[in-house]
Amino acid sequence: MKHSLEEILKRHTFHPVIPEQLQHGTPLNIDLTPSSELWQRINAEHSYAAEIKRLAAEIDATVEVGRYNEERMIYQDTDNFSGREQCTLHIGIDMGIPAGNPVFAPLDGEVLGFADHAAEGDYGPTVILRHELEGHVFHTLYGHLSRTSLTTLQVGQKIAQGEQFATIGESSENGGWPTHVHFQIVRDMQGQTDDYTGVVDPAKADFYLTNCPDPNLILNLAI
Repeated sequence: MKHSLEEILKRHTFHPVIPEQLQHGTPLNIDLTPSSELWQRINAEHSYAAEIKRLAAEIDATVEVGRYNEERMIYQDTDNFSGREQCTLHIGIDMGIPAGNPVFAPLDGEVLGFADHAAEGDYGPTVILRHELEGHVFHTLYGHLSRTSLTTLQVGQKIAQGEQFATIGESSENGGWPTHVHFQIVRDMQGQTDDYTGVVDPAKADFYLTNCPDPNLILNLAI
């Protein structure tokens, strides 16, 4: 009997996507839901990004983790979500670390596509890898990278497990967000090669949470 992708990912060993001491150090698990206490501390002089940094410093966190399957209201004022205001459900995991840090392939794959999605609130530089594992084809998406990450890649290029293929981008190039990598698993790319939505309409959650299973099956963060 063929095992499900989720079963296979649970028993496989993956290379960290960011430096191991950061990914498997102390995480700050961020709650960005509308009811989060975090928003009570935000004002004109103290942004949500500054509050996250404050909370991270309190516990000496090595990585700031934005959660999978979380409803958020932080997108609606950005250009990228104009006309898509109903899209509030985050279907990747964010790992917040400083710009310039390396990004590694968690397993062998090849470059399916890459692009700079430069609109405010979008991914900025993005890379998508294609993988095959025990009869399953799936993809991993990396958003908010540096522009230099795209300069040496080619479609079809083989990327070995543990190979660095990108770096974390600055806020000025990553769509305007605090520095982080958005990591997402995608089964069916639905005809796309260099982009796939990371925030969806909650009314379509059943489809998207199936097509994009929990990234922590690969990341194994302590969350």
